Amino acid sequence: MRRLLAALAVAIGLLAYGSPARAEGGMNIDQAVSLALQRNRDILATKLDIEAAQIDRIAASVYPNPVFSYTAGNIVVGQGNPQDRGIDPGPLSQLVHTVGVSEIIDVWAKRSARMHAADKGIEHRRLLVEDAVREIAYSVRAAFADLVREQLENELAHTMKARYDDTIRISGARFRAGEISEADFRKIELEGMKYQNAVVDADTELDLARQRLATLCGLGSAGELPGAAFMPNEPRTAPSLAALTTHALAERPDLRAASQGRELAESTLSSAKREAYPDISLGVALTHSGFQVSGDNPNALALTLSLPLPVFDRNQANIARAHNDAKRFDNDVARLELQIRSEVAQSVRRLERASGLLDLYEQGGMLERAERALQVAESSYRAGSVSLIELLESQRTFIETRAQYLRAQHDYRQARIDVAHSTGRRAQ
Repeated sequence: MRRLLAALAVAIGLLAYGSPARAEGGMNIDQAVSLALQRNRDILATKLDIEAAQIDRIAASVYPNPVFSYTAGNIVVGQGNPQDRGIDPGPLSQLVHTVGVSEIIDVWAKRSARMHAADKGIEHRRLLVEDAVREIAYSVRAAFADLVREQLENELAHTMKARYDDTIRISGARFRAGEISEADFRKIELEGMKYQNAVVDADTELDLARQRLATLCGLGSAGELPGAAFMPNEPRTAPSLAALTTHALAERPDLRAASQGRELAESTLSSAKREAYPDISLGVALTHSGFQVSGDNPNALALTLSLPLPVFDRNQANIARAHNDAKRFDNDVARLELQIRSEVAQSVRRLERASGLLDLYEQGGMLERAERALQVAESSYRAGSVSLIELLESQRTFIETRAQYLRAQHDYRQARIDVAHSTGRRAQ
């Protein structure tokens, strides 16, 4: 009897107040997210994209290399000019050597345009990474909420098994006293198998939930998680759809990334148009002549100017691609605005529904009525005034009510996480 009352007190305390008390070495949701941000491999991979964009910035800032050229000319082919002594020259006896260096002069400021586009690309990549981190953090928070639910359901399964074990003990005493038949007692024992199976299932689901969270946190096994998960109860307040929508439109990183992408496309377009202008190369060349007998100067300098003629290639493809990217980002901004409004509205509605459902359980007296009905059934069964079927029905009603309450709590926690995710806020 004392064990029965103790188990009942545990169940009431656990289920009436929702979340487990913080155990020594436990873990809250922010700690789980922080751990994932440090160790999750997907996050580490997305952060490498920022480094790639920074490398593109370095590439955009590099000056073109100067061009060195060497020419050996005046190689005699066939009969050459005889020298003043009438000797027929050999093929290499009258060489003219020319050494030159040329460099592209950036008169169109192409380098600065490339650097500006690369800077926009870095910022765009940062926002994309921020959005990727937001999605991964959302997965961690959802997995954490699932773990909390599994912990509560696991404790409920163990508590109900302990209570039914007391029912079996009491029924055994009644059987030995001749108050119930052996057939009824065996039925009671067989019914206990359901509670044992529920405990096994609950233990399995809890292990799986811990493993899912550990994987998202970048841990090798669930044993590396720092203790049990806990989520303290927060006061429920009515969300403001208008305020949350305004915040989401201003802060969501995916929308900001699309807007930044539009600026990136404009910078890329400006750079592509500049790239269409011909590169002007200036150079200097030194010529040394081995055919001075003909009147050549032994050494002479020359200045060179060269540029390609933009007759065919005027960078049409890259300019058109930049125009297309600008249109695509404009469409992304419009699409995301509609999507964000819808996501915020749906998440707020789910939160309001979950909050209302919790009120039915916590303020409508459903938990107390189920508990009182079970207490009456257990007392009556001990007194022999109700049958086993009636006791089992009261127990099933009690378990279903408690389980539904735990699911309602989980739905509310998940709805809070969904609202935070849809608005770009941190989930509590």
